[in-house]
Amino acid sequence: PLRVSAAPLVSAAPLSSLLRLSTRMRFPALSLLALTSQALTFVGKPNDCSHDVVEENTNTFNAMLNKLGPGDELSFPNETYCLAGGVSGVGLNDVVIRFNGTLKFSDDTGRWPKNGDKRVPALYFEKCRNITFTSSGKGLLDGQGKAWWGLIRYAEYGENRPRLFEIYNSTNILVENLILKDSAYWTFWAHNISSLEVRYTDISARINDDDNHKLFPFPKKGDITAFNTDGFDVAGKDVYIHDCNIWNQDDCIAVKDDGKHWTTENMVFERINASGLGISIGSICNAHVRNITFRDINMHRTVKGIYMKFRPKSSPDLIGLIENITYENIYMEEPEQWPIWIGPAQQSDSVQFWQGHPCSLCWPQYENKLLDFCGCGVVDRQYYRDILLKNITIVRPSYPAGMIKGSKDSIENIRFEGVKVVDPKYSGTMSKWFEKRGGLSQYFVCEGVKSGTGVAIDSDPVPYCFNDQEQEEYVSSGTSSSFSMDNSTIAYIYERDSDGCACAAGL
Repeated sequence: PLRVSAAPLVSAAPLSSLLRLSTRMRFPALSLLALTSQALTFVGKPNDCSHDVVEENTNTFNAMLNKLGPGDELSFPNETYCLAGGVSGVGLNDVVIRFNGTLKFSDDTGRWPKNGDKRVPALYFEKCRNITFTSSGKGLLDGQGKAWWGLIRYAEYGENRPRLFEIYNSTNILVENLILKDSAYWTFWAHNISSLEVRYTDISARINDDDNHKLFPFPKKGDITAFNTDGFDVAGKDVYIHDCNIWNQDDCIAVKDDGKHWTTENMVFERINASGLGISIGSICNAHVRNITFRDINMHRTVKGIYMKFRPKSSPDLIGLIENITYENIYMEEPEQWPIWIGPAQQSDSVQFWQGHPCSLCWPQYENKLLDFCGCGVVDRQYYRDILLKNITIVRPSYPAGMIKGSKDSIENIRFEGVKVVDPKYSGTMSKWFEKRGGLSQYFVCEGVKSGTGVAIDSDPVPYCFNDQEQEEYVSSGTSSSFSMDNSTIAYIYERDSDGCACAAGL
């Protein structure tokens, strides 16, 4: 069950605007549009996945999207329709798209449409306003990702695999009552977005029905080899995602930058069941992310839990900042790896998985500094400040409580309240490895926290670079920061695009 505290919410940042988000997201003047609007029913061929029908259904969907005007509704009957990728809606305003049945996207990887060399998303929407994606029951969008997953296919396709559902440069978007299943790559990617609400929508990306993720794929294929199947990835502002279920093999939720010159801000994620590689901020590169809250989240046998991460930056050398972040009322049951990770992204950008970008997937167990193998570096000029973890319960973990790692003084004003490990589980090879190196009731690394700004209250264990304060001695003074960096070095916008991720962080 979700562990919901009766205490008042203590947030790292004012969120009153987000609390009003769902009431602001109304579609004005629809009553006037009703005089000219039309209700359309999809006229494709159901229950036939032959190549010709797949192409025909895709063309029909695109043609009907192009005809939608303000006030229109397009409904799919409760049937199964097979499509190729490349469904695209651009410039739609004040419309409803109702997926009442199943959309099954082609598993013919060789024929998936491309834009140049890059495979296009299954569903793509751009420059849209006041759009609802819904169903009368629980519509299913099936990416048939098993055709794209696994170590051999990863070596073939890398990350050039299609996203299932992408929304770009749009505002006032509602997504509800859907199941997003088995995406080949990222499941849901909304970027340069403003005023997005997602509710009662579930994500599933599983190789099998086992109640775990199987971190290592040998000798049996593990669930984790459904690589890069991110759940809800979002970049922009004013986002509210709630009452959803996620089981996947990468970030369950990832608050991202977009490789552009703007700030990601003002988001709430609550009442969610999530199991995968974490409820995440990042990975971030030279960008500014602020005012993000995760609360009332249950994480059953997740791989990672709370995950904040910077990735290596590219030229020019700009500053990254993650600030005013709250994780509250998070319950983790038998996490398979790190319950709390604040630091460099633990990832590899190539099939040579032992290489860290910047922290290796096989760190720390197989690290060999002499051979530069499975190391874990940090990313300079990337900062965390005003971070609150409150009422976090970690039950029967197989790894230590967490790791906190940054460059010197890069983490400031970080507070743990009621962050507790219960009954650590020494049952597997990894937990036994850690048992010989201090055990599971510890923070394996605690580096980069500015002296005197890390505080733990009623928490067990306490990170060794924090000050341990009793509740009665603690007087909350908000989250104002004594951030020592000269603001003149970061209060600017770098106006030149560059390769990779180059974003300015402004205060």
